[in-house]
Formats: sequence, C-alpha cells, structure tokens
Amino acid sequence: MKRFAQVAALGATLLLPAAAPAQRDVPYTYQGTVHAVQLKTRTVDVITGVGYALRIVQMRALPTTLITSEGAAVGLADLAPGDVVRMDCRRTDAGLVVDKIEIKRRGP
Repeated sequence: MKRFAQVAALGATLLLPAAAPAQRDVPYTYQGTVHAVQLKTRTVDVITGVGYALRIVQMRALPTTLITSEGAAVGLADLAPGDVVRMDCRRTDAGLVVDKIEIKRRGP
C-alpha cells in the first residue's frame, strides 16, 4: 500500500505542470527606465528593480503597440534612454512582447 501511495504521488507531481495554465498567458507590468531602443529590431531595453538588484529586461514592440506620453500617442522613435516608463507586456514563444508603453517622465 505504501508503494502505491508513492507511485501515485510521483504520478501526480509529473502531471501537475501539464495541468497548470500556460505562463505566457500571464500579463506582466514593468516599471523602469529606458536603457536603449533599437528601431531596426523594434526592441526596448528597460532597467527595472528586482528586490535590491537592478535588471535589464528586453522587450519587443509590435507595430500595434500603443505608446503614450502625457495622454498623446507617440512613436517608438520618441522613446529615449532615461525615460521612465510603465510597460504592459506578455510572454510569447519569441520572448516578451509589449502591448502598451506609457511614458511617465522624460529623461534628461
């Protein structure tokens, strides 16, 4: 009986990740400072804080990505290093994709 319980517990553990929802469907929100913008590849690098550490997170902007500054729509080329932003994104097979970028404060 003990052996059956061990096998059942192991089987449940192995099946658990298959039953869990896909992580790429979970929306992410990052707040940080723009480090770099690559217009050719449409990627944005953002410095964000994780605990006491700083991390650079790279995200890809689509042509449909909404970018706003003070309520007005702006283009990806208007983002500059030093801008403080709030970014709503989602995980895809190709990495993080940005759905919305809100410029909170312009850099120096």
